[in-house]
Amino acid sequence: MKRQNVKPKGTKPAQTKSAVVVYETPAVREHAARFCDHLSHQHRSEAKLEITWWSFAFLEHPVMAHDAARRAVDAELVIFAFRPDGDLPRSLKLWIENWLGKRHEREGAVIGLTDHPGPGDVASLKEIYLRQIAHRAGMDYLSHASPTASRAIPDSIDSYNERAGQMTAVLDEILRARPLPPSML
Repeated sequence: MKRQNVKPKGTKPAQTKSAVVVYETPAVREHAARFCDHLSHQHRSEAKLEITWWSFAFLEHPVMAHDAARRAVDAELVIFAFRPDGDLPRSLKLWIENWLGKRHEREGAVIGLTDHPGPGDVASLKEIYLRQIAHRAGMDYLSHASPTASRAIPDSIDSYNERAGQMTAVLDEILRARPLPPSML
């Protein structure tokens, strides 16, 4: 007799979300791996995260660059892990331009991870470029998302939920104010 795995009624199967990680060096790859582990653990009940990894050097090879671009077109997350100094290589910018227009307003996020953010949290040339391409693709841009941070990623659903539950003095005053009579409107 063959045994079947039957899920309880009302249980939704976990969706698979895809992420493409592009990294500059092995050290920043480790930083991205910790981030992805944290992300997977945080959302494991909602979705399975399928990740493909590509070094800047891999993307200089036409066959690998083509496969990575095809995956970036469909990915929910495109994560770039890089050192904060300098600019992105021209070959990487060409690779990005190759898949960028093929997303056709598909929702998603570009995440810029640096292993050591610059002094004073000033955006690097790499971050400025990634923010621009995210905007052009209609994607969100997130940066400096540390896998060990206890706070939510800025502009994420988690941070909006957290802020929505906070009662500020201004909100409290608005809620306690009595409505104006119709004659005063």
